[in-house]
Amino acid sequence: MAQEIALFKNFGLATPSSIAYSESMNAFVGNGYTSLAGNTSFNAVRFAEGLLIKEDVCDGHSWRFLNGLHIYDLRTHKLLAEKVYPMYQGAFRSENLVRSLATCLLSSLIVDAAKEQGSYLNEQEVSCKVRAILDRSFANNQLQELEKNVKALGF
Repeated sequence: MAQEIALFKNFGLATPSSIAYSESMNAFVGNGYTSLAGNTSFNAVRFAEGLLIKEDVCDGHSWRFLNGLHIYDLRTHKLLAEKVYPMYQGAFRSENLVRSLATCLLSSLIVDAAKEQGSYLNEQEVSCKVRAILDRSFANNQLQELEKNVKALGF
């Protein structure tokens, strides 16, 4: 588990006792904090094909909100794409929303990078391929996805 903790630390996400796997979310969840209003905010992290997908989540009184989504390259630790919602305007969080938003962000990133190099990619085809990768990774146990990505990085 030492390699995994080092991986989380590279993204400023964890100390050994501050992150745990949540079976119900199929994600790694960091310690949260509770505001004076009684809302608890925390991060949820998933892995997919060399990517780290971090959610900023807030449990309100009645609903769970997605306040932001950040996608990082595991090798370079570079932020590739993000969507941050203005305070108190987060979207109702669901796994489908996270996958859809990640698909849009990554597809746009790929299509835009191709355009910059003078190439054309069909946005629908790219979106379908990205969605398939994310669907597969999200369906898999994230403990196994973490292990697979740690091995691929050569930790």
